[in-house]
Amino acid sequence: MQSQRFSAPGGRYPCHPLATSARGKLRYISVVLKSINVSGTRGRVVHAALLAVALLGASGLRGDGTVVGNAATAARRSAGTPPIVVWAWEEPEDLRSADPAQVGVAFLAERIFVGSKVEIVHRRQRILTPGSIWAEAVVRIEAARAFEDNAATRRATADAVLQAAHLPGIRGVQVDFDATPQQRTFYSEVLRQVRAALPTGERLEITALVSWCAQPQSWIHALPIDLAIPMNFRLGEHVGTWAAREPLCAGAVGISTDESQEQASALAASPVQNRTIFLFAPRPWTADQLAELNRGNIPHDRRGAR
Repeated sequence: MQSQRFSAPGGRYPCHPLATSARGKLRYISVVLKSINVSGTRGRVVHAALLAVALLGASGLRGDGTVVGNAATAARRSAGTPPIVVWAWEEPEDLRSADPAQVGVAFLAERIFVGSKVEIVHRRQRILTPGSIWAEAVVRIEAARAFEDNAATRRATADAVLQAAHLPGIRGVQVDFDATPQQRTFYSEVLRQVRAALPTGERLEITALVSWCAQPQSWIHALPIDLAIPMNFRLGEHVGTWAAREPLCAGAVGISTDESQEQASALAASPVQNRTIFLFAPRPWTADQLAELNRGNIPHDRRGAR
C-alpha cells in the first residue's frame, strides 16, 4: 500500500500526526517544525515554512460517524473509543506496544500563541504507534501579553485549530486553553467557528479546569462541544474539592501517573460506566507503563514531576 503524504500541522501538553495501515502495520511519523505567523488585525501572513510528515504504510483511520455537540453525547463514549487515552506531548513517543483495544492517544499537534497576531508552532517530535490506534489531535492555545480579542484574531485562531482538525487518521480535535473569565467570550466564539467547519464525523473536545465542571450549568454548558475533560491533577490543596456536576464533563476524567491521591479521588468521584480516562505522564511513556494500561491498570510514576 502506498504511503500517504501531507502538509499539515504537526508542539507540548497539558495543558500536549498520524496515519495508519489497514492491516495494523506500525506507523512512523516524522515531523519537521512548521512555524506560521498570521497577523491578527492586518490579516497579513508574516512567515510560513513547510511541514513535512513521512508516513509508512498509511491508509488513514476512519471516524465514528457524525457527532452532535451537546451534553447528551458527552455522557457516553462514541463507538470505538478505548477506555484509556494517553496524552502525548512534545517528546518522542514509542507507543507501539499499546493495545488499540484498550489504549488510544491524544497527541499534541500544535501550539497557538494568541497576541496581536496568531502564531502556530507545530509538533516537532515523532510518534510510533500501532496502525489501528484510536487517535485525536490536541491543540494548545496560550494567550500572550499582547492578547487582542477581535474578529480577525478569533478567525485566525479557529483557522489554526482547523489545520489540526484536518489531519488524516484522527477521530477528533481536543482544544486545551486555560481561558480566564475575560477570555471566555473569545474562546466560545472560536469553538463555534471550529464546530461549523469541522470535518463530518469528527469530535470536538476541550480540556477543562475542574472548577468549570463544578456547576451543573457552568459557562461551558452552551459550548458546541462533545466532551469536556476535567483536569484532576496539579490541584495542590484543592484535591477532592471539585466534584464534576456539568453534564459535558460526565464522560471523561483526566488524571496523571504521578499523583496517586488525585487519581484515587478523581476515579472515585467519576462514574465508571461509559467514562474515558485521559492519562497524563510527566515523562515519555515506557513499555512497562503501556503493559499496565493494556491490562486495564493505571500505572503510578513514583518519581514525580520533572
